[in-house]
Amino acid sequence: MTISIHSILPALNNIFLMLFLGYFVLGVVSVAIDFEAMDCACAEDSWIWLYALLVLVIPTSMGVVMGFIKGAMAAADLEAKLGFDTAIFTALPPPILYVTLGILGIVLWANMTELCDTYYETHHPLLLGIFHIQVIIMSIASVFGLLACWGMTMVVVKQIWPMGEDTAETSKSV
Repeated sequence: MTISIHSILPALNNIFLMLFLGYFVLGVVSVAIDFEAMDCACAEDSWIWLYALLVLVIPTSMGVVMGFIKGAMAAADLEAKLGFDTAIFTALPPPILYVTLGILGIVLWANMTELCDTYYETHHPLLLGIFHIQVIIMSIASVFGLLACWGMTMVVVKQIWPMGEDTAETSKSV
């Protein structure tokens, strides 16, 4: 009996969705239960409660907004009117957001004092755990976001300045 990747993918997809749902529910519970962390003494320097809220709300809502924008752009038939692929306008904001949130999370975690870390560890451990998970996830997403931004930039450059047959032949010989 051979196992193909196509038979494993649905199970992996379900596992990923369950893990994401668990993380999301735990994040919402953490933000709701630890709302006092928003006004604590360390909140002015570390604001991990706000970061946890931002990482839960913004990427999720951005997907919905980008879906509406993509539908409106398709309905307006902008591709035909402008003469180039407009999918870049809906594909570029999420990677930029991931890079921004990844860098912000790393900076917040790196600049958190030992006193604040101890405070959050004793008074808001769930929030601190969710914050750490979110920073790790957003850091990984920011690496892929940088790669996506670079790739999309290359696509835009190629659309604006297409390489002709003569230029391609010359660049190969050099």
